[in-house]
Amino acid sequence: MTRSIESRLILVFGLLILMVMFISSFFIIDRTKNYFYEDVQKKIEFMVNSSLIRLLEDKNLPQQKIQTIVDQSMKESQYGFMIQKLIVTDSRGKVLASFPRMDISFFPSDEILTSLAGYKVVKQEVEDQAMVFAFPIKSGRSVERALYLEVSVQNILATVTDIKNILLMAYIVAMIFSLFIGFLFAKTLSNPLRKLTKQALEMAEGNLDVKIEISSQDEIGKLASAFKVMATNVKKYISELEFEKQKLERILQNMSDGVLAVNSKNEIIHINESAKKFLKGDVERFLVHVQSDKNKDFTQNIYEVDGWTIEINTATFIDSYQGTGTIFILHDITQQAKLDRMRKQFVADVSHELRTPITTIKTYSETLLDVDDEAVKREFLGVVIKECDRMTRLISDLLYLSRLDSGENILKVEEINVSELVRFVCEKMRIHAKKKNQSLLCCAEENVVITADRDRLEQVLINLINNAIVYVQEGGQIEVKLEKNEEHVKITVKDNGPGIPEDDLPRIFERFYRVDKARSRSLGGSGLGLSIADEIVKAHGGRILVDSKEGVGTTFTVVLPVKRSV
Repeated sequence: MTRSIESRLILVFGLLILMVMFISSFFIIDRTKNYFYEDVQKKIEFMVNSSLIRLLEDKNLPQQKIQTIVDQSMKESQYGFMIQKLIVTDSRGKVLASFPRMDISFFPSDEILTSLAGYKVVKQEVEDQAMVFAFPIKSGRSVERALYLEVSVQNILATVTDIKNILLMAYIVAMIFSLFIGFLFAKTLSNPLRKLTKQALEMAEGNLDVKIEISSQDEIGKLASAFKVMATNVKKYISELEFEKQKLERILQNMSDGVLAVNSKNEIIHINESAKKFLKGDVERFLVHVQSDKNKDFTQNIYEVDGWTIEINTATFIDSYQGTGTIFILHDITQQAKLDRMRKQFVADVSHELRTPITTIKTYSETLLDVDDEAVKREFLGVVIKECDRMTRLISDLLYLSRLDSGENILKVEEINVSELVRFVCEKMRIHAKKKNQSLLCCAEENVVITADRDRLEQVLINLINNAIVYVQEGGQIEVKLEKNEEHVKITVKDNGPGIPEDDLPRIFERFYRVDKARSRSLGGSGLGLSIADEIVKAHGGRILVDSKEGVGTTFTVVLPVKRSV
């Protein structure tokens, strides 16, 4: 019912009347009650201040005299009928006199204690339908006695209840009358609106040729005329708008670049799917970044979020608030940025690796010019040759990696017996392991045959086993294991060495990356061995897995397909 305008008008009309009457009655009742309470308070204070306190101020009065004063005052006072209890105590709370007479020695109530401290107390006790008064009786500056009174307010509450009942009857009559008037007014207003609503709903469903028949000359009639004009204009422009909107949305949603538009109030008015993907849904953080003081005047910038590197271009427009809005074009340059970083790092690493042997060769060569001792010359020439060999290996590795990166097929594929290859490499590397008193164990299934490049797989195994021999402590253990299932061959190289820190694991296959840079370089490593091994295994359609814990050891697992896809 509350959805119709009639019911709403009636409800609002009734609630308005009810609210006005409720508020007015609330103030009337509250003011009346306060008036009665204030009147009682004035009467009691007048009676106490005009007679009792003046009579009781004499601190030499005997107790019997005090009781006589209390009894006489209650007889003569015109307000005595209202007083339920009257007590006079000394400065310690001992009862000196009371009305009616009470058989108690002390009356140390909170009000008495407060008055003995020199303060007057006036309090309403709603549950007991009474008002409580406590007055200090002073002699000079000191409080000698306290006067306590309980006054009945039942007559006040009865009067207030009568007023409430009268107002309630007035509410009921006023509500019935106001609802009747509201019903008549709502009917008069809602009938033409109902007709106009019905015709407007037909227009909303697409029937723009509907006839609007309302003959009134008031605001509703003017509204009906405006609907007729609107229907004609809407029909004219809606097809054009739909076409343009659809075309624009298709273009924006299917752009590979992200598009984000905000108005002058920093409200998002458009964002396409690419922008949502680039910004990971955190648009607020992006806006804070681009609109900070240091970036306020930029037209092109770089923004990085969760692995994405985004190039930002901006343009401005005048929005519906006549302010300056901003359009952000987000272009994904993640791969380009990654390649740039890799290129810079690669150039820096190559330069560093080549500079060391070149510096050594130059130093020893210059020294040879001033050396006459043949033994020293031969020693220095040996160092020069060793550094030249190191440079040759480094350049050969770089050329080989370059050929792998270019996609050139450099594998000589044939059927090989991996079992024999694993045992051959183990025997070949066992000599180096014995030099460090290490135990090299080999466990391989028999006659495991796959299609692969034998020389390159041998290079991978030698690299992995040699790394284990180099980095495992003397007396350590290295275990090489070959397993096969229906789809894959697994070659595992496991050691009990120092292990690889967790932070370094994701980067060990990067070129020139070393976990222990100083030790690796002193041992002759270039940082390319694992990169080459990884590329060779990938070229075979396999992968290298690594599992390592510091202080426990490292396990490299080469996974190769049994049948290599062409």
